[in-house]
Amino acid sequence: MLNKSQSISARLSAQDYTYLMSIDRNGAVTQSEKVRELIAMARESLGSDSFVRTYLAASETMLPIRAKYIEDEQRSLLVEALFDLVTEGAAAIQACADDESFASTLEDVSLPAITAFLEKISLVSLQEEPRLANPQTSEKIRRSLRQLVKS
Repeated sequence: MLNKSQSISARLSAQDYTYLMSIDRNGAVTQSEKVRELIAMARESLGSDSFVRTYLAASETMLPIRAKYIEDEQRSLLVEALFDLVTEGAAAIQACADDESFASTLEDVSLPAITAFLEKISLVSLQEEPRLANPQTSEKIRRSLRQLVKS
């Protein structure tokens, strides 16, 4: 294991060198600073704290289930909303896991997915014939919403 800085040497194409020198982050000026920033950028994009990376991983996990759903002739706005919430929720949880203010950050990151889910629930409850696999589901949702409003 290295316990001090190591010097490296690399041959770059003109195009790669131009890209390296175009990195303008954290005041990087020298070639060494730019290489260190490039490494930091790569770590950020690959780490579990990257929402994009965790979203892609969650989407990949859900892919076989979504494929099975697509093969089915029945379509459901509620099922699609659930798929989206689970995928985006899992990504948000993973991306925020190491954050010091986990709950606060998770609320912020997951709010768009939660809002989209609630909008679809609202749509299902308001439409006369919503796109659902089971027509009785919309009435169950309406009853649940009425109970929540009364509480």
